[in-house]
This record gives sequence, C-alpha cells and structure tokens, in this order.
Amino acid sequence: MSHTPTLLIHRTFLESLAPHANQPLLDAAASSLPPTTRSLFLSQMGHHGGHKVTDILATNSFQTNTDGHHYGNYPAVSRFNHDCRPNVAFYIDSRLNHRTTTVREVARGEELTISYLDSFAPRKERQQRAVGAWGFRCGCAQCSLSEREGEKSDRRLEEIARLRGVLEDVESKGVDGRMVRRYVKLWRDERLDFAMAGAWTVVALNWNMLGEEEMARKYARLAVEAGEIEFGEDGAGDVREMRELERWPKRHVSWRRRVDKTGS
Repeated sequence: MSHTPTLLIHRTFLESLAPHANQPLLDAAASSLPPTTRSLFLSQMGHHGGHKVTDILATNSFQTNTDGHHYGNYPAVSRFNHDCRPNVAFYIDSRLNHRTTTVREVARGEELTISYLDSFAPRKERQQRAVGAWGFRCGCAQCSLSEREGEKSDRRLEEIARLRGVLEDVESKGVDGRMVRRYVKLWRDERLDFAMAGAWTVVALNWNMLGEEEMARKYARLAVEAGEIEFGEDGAGDVREMRELERWPKRHVSWRRRVDKTGS
C-alpha cells in the first residue's frame, strides 16, 4: 500500500517557533485541507493534550529526512495498531510516499500492524515507552508472554546484539558456521520479520567470508528481498551490494576473508 502525506511539517518550524506563533499556522494548514481529508486528519487521536493539531502531529507523525528533517502525517497509516512483532514493514520513499508491505502470510481477518517503537528493546523498556509516548500498555503477543518466556525473549535479543557485534567485525576471531546459524535461529525465533534486511546482509557477508559460496548467495538473495520491502528497490546501499554479492560472491571483497586470515 502507498499513501501520500496529508500534512508535512519541517522540524525547524516546530522547534524554532514558539507555540503561540506556530499553532495558528498549523490550524490554517489543517483548515485548508479538503473537507473529507480534513475530517480524516482531525479524527486521529492525540495523547499529549493541548493544541489539537500539534497533539495529532506529535502522536501520529512519521519522521523523514527527505530534503531536510520533516514530520509527515498519514492518517490511513496512523490507524494501524502497534505490535512489537508486526506483520507489516514500511518505509517513506524519496517522493514522501509511505509504503507498507506485509512481511509474512496474513490470515483472513488478521489485523495489519506496524511497530511504533524499538522492537529490539527488552519487554519492560518497550512497555514503558508505549505508555510514555502513546498512552497505552502494549498487549501484543510478544509482550503477553509469561514471565519465563518473556525473559527468554529478552535474552535472545541480548544475544542478537552481542553476535551482531562479533559478526560485523571482520577482525573477530572464532567466527564459524555454527555461530552464523545460531544468529539466523535467534532472528527467526524472535519473529523479527519486519527488519530482516540487515540481519540477512550480515549473514550473507559472513558466509562469503567463510568461503561458503552457495550459502552466501542464498542469504544475499534474502537480503535483497527484505531490503526492497524495508527500503525500496534503490533505497539502501546494502540492497545494491547484496545484488552484486549474489551475482559474483568470489569477486566481492569479503570472499574467504575469515578463512584466509587463519591460513586455512
């Protein structure tokens, strides 16, 4: 799905002008919208209170750095509920279109969800953020795990971060196929389907550094597929690099880098 912004506000406008100066202009911008669009915009819920348009923007906008730091409001997207393990990934393209794509099979009647916050944070931190920023306590399946299972999930997230640090460092010692497979399993167990591009890129590079051509190709292909969903066809350098790695693993600078360092 693709949606254009109803309102687009530069960060400088919000931060450099005092509320008494920018609020009348925000009201004028909202009032100038076509009636149906204006009604849709004003029907969005705010959390912080005070000036209505400012509250709507603060609660529901998405940040984009296209031609400067802007806040874009997309009323249709703001109606997507939050899930710490959402079934939809999104990005904002260079034309400011908000693009959403499902990242796993969605059952009939299943709600489409996005993540409002850092899904890699531990459960307690995620819930505190949800209450503080949006006024709700997250009740998604991941946050509703038992205490024991929730602690296991938090430990997996910690291990993902630790292994990422090891695997991203070309100087790391002791990296082998078992470690790479463990990294893949952790991501799958945590159901982080909406943010797999970076993970598959790390995995593809490490298989290539270990001299495993077919595994490198496999995960480079997965990285491209995920990257196009998360960033667009040409939205990230990693997507282009992974296309090259899939075509010519042995030409890539990473080829056998870990193997040759050990003299194997």
